Amino acid sequence: MIRLLLALLLLLAAPISAQPAVPPPARAQPPVWVIRDADTELTLFATVHALPAGVDWFSPEAQRRFDAAGRLIVETKLPDDRFALAPIIEQLGIDANLPPLKERLDAATYATLAKTAAELRIPMPALDRMRPWLVSITLGEAVLTRAGVSAGAGVEVALLARAAKQDKPLVALESAQEQLGFFAGLPEADQKAMLTSTLTDIPEARAEVAAMVALWQKGDMDGIARDFASEAKASPKLHEVLLAGRNRRWAHFLVSEMARPGKSFLAVGAGHFGGPDGLLALLAARGFPAQRLPLPTPPPKSRRR
Repeated sequence: MIRLLLALLLLLAAPISAQPAVPPPARAQPPVWVIRDADTELTLFATVHALPAGVDWFSPEAQRRFDAAGRLIVETKLPDDRFALAPIIEQLGIDANLPPLKERLDAATYATLAKTAAELRIPMPALDRMRPWLVSITLGEAVLTRAGVSAGAGVEVALLARAAKQDKPLVALESAQEQLGFFAGLPEADQKAMLTSTLTDIPEARAEVAAMVALWQKGDMDGIARDFASEAKASPKLHEVLLAGRNRRWAHFLVSEMARPGKSFLAVGAGHFGGPDGLLALLAARGFPAQRLPLPTPPPKSRRR
């Protein structure tokens, strides 16, 4: 679940790490694909929404394609002031009439939650009127902060800033309210399963984050897809809502995008590309196979004299 949060969700704060960060890769090489027809070129770029500081991920080829694109397509555009999300979060995730979590969770899950919240310095009263999905997201954000990754160092922040400087038009595939609605619409049992999975993953969060960043660094989309396949077995409903269903909608949009002359640059989470229900497979099935560009050649190591 921690890797799922890291690779799929933009609903992350931009915290400053309070603990030693995940060591950043010397040079990340996220994959770039291109789909072309007679008058359209669509560049596909796999992102991770929160990263350790200091990751070098924007290759010259990716920069060239970004700068040449007529518009940028992203998952969503969060408001600059994250507090603007508060009314939506309150509407979808908080209910003053809910019983305390102690009455809504089984004894073992509640005991683990109370222990975890104390370790993360999150007061239980602050969680008590939250629906389980929001408790899970709140814990996940705190854990990613402790693991040393930040949305401020993530790919989208840099791409959106670059697009703004270039006055590049922006297309958001989803609104922030839609993204939050994916969770709010889950049945109660699936929300509780999400919370249980998050609590289970927390002890290994730092290793989970490092593993995800390493797969993305190498451009191993199949490895990421295999990890997410295991999550799908644990919660098929969550997989459908967060991954498969969104991929189908996005693939439909991108097919229509190919009928529009010009160049576009798509940047979405790395977890959306690989596997049988990933964007690459869905687009290929619709007659738009993507060509993966060669990874940039690493600079030669300096020789000692």
